[in-house]
Formats: sequence, structure tokens, C-alpha cells
Amino acid sequence: MRTPDKGRSGNRPNTSQSGQRSAPQRNGRPPQGGGRGPRPTDATRRPEGAAATPPRPARKRSPGIQIKGDLLYGRNAVRESLRANKRAFTRMFLADGVKEDERIDETLELAKDRGAILERVPRMMLDDLTRGGNHQGVAVEAGEFPYAELEDIIEAEGTILISDHLNDPQNFGTLIRAADAAGVAGIVLPQDRSVSVTPAVVNSSAGAVEHLLVAQTPNLARALDKIEESGRWIIGLDEDETGNNIFTVDVPTPVGLVLGAEGSGLSPIVRKRCQVILSLPMRGHVDSLNAATAGSIVLYDLLRRELTQA
Repeated sequence: MRTPDKGRSGNRPNTSQSGQRSAPQRNGRPPQGGGRGPRPTDATRRPEGAAATPPRPARKRSPGIQIKGDLLYGRNAVRESLRANKRAFTRMFLADGVKEDERIDETLELAKDRGAILERVPRMMLDDLTRGGNHQGVAVEAGEFPYAELEDIIEAEGTILISDHLNDPQNFGTLIRAADAAGVAGIVLPQDRSVSVTPAVVNSSAGAVEHLLVAQTPNLARALDKIEESGRWIIGLDEDETGNNIFTVDVPTPVGLVLGAEGSGLSPIVRKRCQVILSLPMRGHVDSLNAATAGSIVLYDLLRRELTQA
């Protein structure tokens, strides 16, 4: 037996005399115009006598500045980059309201000597250009960082600092600053899966990286072999139970010092090429130091040995 048609609620749907369904009624009244009425607007929803909401003003945008190459920022980073003069400099940016002291005056004079055009810009624009970096009201547009050849670093005197896939720009920049102070011959980085010399690294190193030789290598294991062939021991720094206490083991200097990535440490292929694995004695409550702190301590202990052996 056929049952009558039902609506969604289970009741028989409304039909006209022609047998076709009619539009549903709302509050017992059929919709006007034979269909769904106009959608209520803010004006129809607003109670009588209420003031109309004014439209939002359009957001003003500052004129864009296109940066070619790197935008270096921070007072020390910019000044040291200009001092090193290893790049081409095109524009110098100074934020409105910056107090021009002796350091700023020197930076502006250096920028002028390097051929950079001075542009004074709103501080908010400099915030946007540096993506929120600590620019201190100063930035300079420069060419890309000029990497050195591995052979040039090997021929230089002193310890060579080697990164086994460090990735934190802040840590790396802090380590570079200590490396420059300790007088390393240069720094070697893998081309892949490793931090490179970016504006953030230049800033965190206070511009020290601009004075150093930095080489990238596609094959870190082969680079270590070449460094060893130069007469340097390959020394790995790792925080594990197999490491030798740096203050009790005898290490001939200068060396090739390898720092592993935080967390994973030295990779197996690099560890196999190390003559000695060093570690720092830990007597406190924490069981490790970050790469920048640990590396800085070792670099200065190696410098102490060089000065003692001289």
C-alpha cells in the first residue's frame, strides 16, 4: 500500500490545488512575492534610531622597497660589514628619529665611501624590510656574502672551525663571534642541511662573520680529509660518555674542530674521521651546553694551548 508523501518533519507537505508544492509558511504567513524574501542587511537589523556604523578607513600602505641581494641590519653588523668591504653596497637605510652618535656617524661615512646612497625611512618600514629583526634603526642593502675556497682556509694559519650541520642562526652567529675573537683560520659549512651566512647570522655575530673566511662544501667528509692532509688533527666535540675531557687530554694545535648539530651531535661519517672526541666536564644540574657556548669554550682552550706551545 502506498503511503502519502511526507515533508521533512514527517507531516504532509503543503500543496496547491494544482497538486504542486507551495513554499513553506513562516510564522503562519506565506512569504511575499511567492518566494524567499530579501536577506536582512545591517540596516534592517539595526534598531530604529540607532546610528549607522561608519565604514572602516582604508589601511594606508607605505611605498614598497625592493631589495636586491641581502639586507644587513643592526648597528654593529652594518658597521663591520662596511669595514670589511667584502661586498658591494648600494643603499644605506636610516630610520627616522635615530640618534646620530659617533658610531652612526662612522657608519654613514663608511657607507658614503662604499658608494651606498643614504635613504631616511620610517621606522615601521624598516621593521617590515627586516621582518621584525633587531635593526636598531640601521640597515644596508648589500650583495650576497662572498664564500671563500676551502683551499684558502687550509692555507691560512690557525684552527679551522667545521660545522656538522648546525641549523640555528642565532647559535651559529654567536659561535662565529667567538671564533673571530679566538683567531680561527676560517669556517667550513656543508652546502646542504646547514645554516648559511644570512642577514640573521650577520646580525647575531655582530658583523664578525664579514671578517672571516667561510667556505661551503658539497662533501663534508672529503673536506675533512683535505684538512687532515694539511697536518691538522680532526677533533670532534660531542657531549657523550665516549668523549675525552678537554682539560686532561693532550691535543696538538692547530686543529680542525668539528661541532655537531644540537640534539643529534656528530654524524657517524664525521665521527669516523675524528682522531679525538672531546667533551666538556659537567658538574652542574644541566647535562649539556648549546653549541655556541660549548664551541666558544673549546676554541679558547685551543687558543690557550697555541699560546703556551709558542
